[in-house]
Amino acid sequence: MHSIAEPEIMWGLGLDPETAALVEQAAGPGYLLRNISPEAFGWMRGVEETPRVAWIPWTSWRALSRAKQREAKSDGTLRRVLLLDASDPEMEPEQALEQGFITALRAPHTRFALRDTVLRLRELGALTTDLRRKTDEIALERELLTRKTNHLGFLNRIISRASASLDTATILTKARTDLASLLPLTSLSAVFWAREPDAPGLLTDIYMNSLAAPPESDIWTETLLDAARKLGGASVSEVRQHTLTPSRHLRQVPSPQAGRLLMLPLSSGGETFGCLALSTSESLRLGKDQVQTLNAAVNHLALALRNAHLFRQVKSLADRDGLTRIANRRSFEERLESETVRHARYNQPLALIMVDVDHFKRVNDTCGHQAGDAVLREVASLLCDSLRSTDFPARYGGEEFAIVLPHTPREHAVLLAERIRERVAARCFLRGEVLPVVQEGCKEGDGLKLTVSVGVAALEPGLVGSDLVALADQALYLAKNGGRDCVMVAHSGETDCADTSRELPARERSTALLEDPSEDSDSPLAVAVGAGVCHVGSIG
Repeated sequence: MHSIAEPEIMWGLGLDPETAALVEQAAGPGYLLRNISPEAFGWMRGVEETPRVAWIPWTSWRALSRAKQREAKSDGTLRRVLLLDASDPEMEPEQALEQGFITALRAPHTRFALRDTVLRLRELGALTTDLRRKTDEIALERELLTRKTNHLGFLNRIISRASASLDTATILTKARTDLASLLPLTSLSAVFWAREPDAPGLLTDIYMNSLAAPPESDIWTETLLDAARKLGGASVSEVRQHTLTPSRHLRQVPSPQAGRLLMLPLSSGGETFGCLALSTSESLRLGKDQVQTLNAAVNHLALALRNAHLFRQVKSLADRDGLTRIANRRSFEERLESETVRHARYNQPLALIMVDVDHFKRVNDTCGHQAGDAVLREVASLLCDSLRSTDFPARYGGEEFAIVLPHTPREHAVLLAERIRERVAARCFLRGEVLPVVQEGCKEGDGLKLTVSVGVAALEPGLVGSDLVALADQALYLAKNGGRDCVMVAHSGETDCADTSRELPARERSTALLEDPSEDSDSPLAVAVGAGVCHVGSIG
């Protein structure tokens, strides 16, 4: 029942006074009838009150234009009742519905009939309200289901794409694309860290969104390292930088302060090992469901990135020498094979350097094997400092090292080999440690002076990787037997070291030198002693 203070408005369209009074009396005090002329029908939509019922005589309805009739039919909130006089034509309920009326009442109009119609309209209104509420609830549930479906689809996509790779850069690149569908992402960067027993601090890897120009690159680096220090609980001792967007050109990227920066820690097994840095627009406002989706996505990404990190560690253990941290022999052979194939395809020069530490057994026997291990680590570090980023150093075995030099002719390889020999000879190893005198002229406590013997070879037409190793190894053998601390260069043809006009084929001549190089003081090997660099023939 409607209160009298706020009655429900009803319209009457051209009702005669007697019918209008009868309708108002039948409706009761909860309703208020506003009777307007048919000419004012256009103002029905503009009134402040929103009526729910309109009482319209057939004569008034018939007098309306078709446009006004269509306008009345289009108003779905207005329930229209058709009032027929005794002289009006017969009309079936279906015809009344076609005209947009709820029902039709024929004269004489009694209070009881009108009251019954009002009650039915009220019930219909309540039913319509319930249906509308149910419809709204269904629409809301449908929207929630749609958002949950999108949520699950997003997580399924990011999980499947992240799990498809064990490369950290690939996972982050795909995650950047996926997260851009959830957030107005401008860039994605990341930092990962690990502790190693012999490292004083954290070993960190920074993945930048792209190759940025300073000062933005410096600001991003410091922001990521600061997150590593706070979340890792230690200082940073080593930093390796990577870029997710492969490009050699510097890009202008916004600084972390340019927008809103989301720092999301990455944890797995109760251990925090990294942090994602998502740069978004400053006006970003996240809803509760977006926060839940983002947290779930980051948790799944953390598992994939952790697996990639562990895979990289295992691969590093498999590919690298445990003592010197450079490539092992298996990795060397694989790299040499791939470079040999590239040499055959593009006809680019390829050289190989073999380095052996002189009198290394004396270091182990006199100073101990721990000192020998330290010497090998320092030699490996010195080699890495002397090479280009495209060169490939490896520990070939024991105190012997091998260096693959792509796109390097023999002459340049010889210069590099001589530079390495000179740097080792000038280096004081194990400085500061109390060592016994190992070599003449080495003072106790000043460190250890060492030399290396070096063999150089270049890949020539018709040879394969194993031939290149044999040539370099032959040159190294001659350097060791020629007095050490020198560089020997192997050729597949004649020797360049001295007069070799003796009637001895290259294979036999080199073999004879290898069997007993000290027997003939006039041999090329004897001339090579102390000469620094010498060119020798091949053993075939």
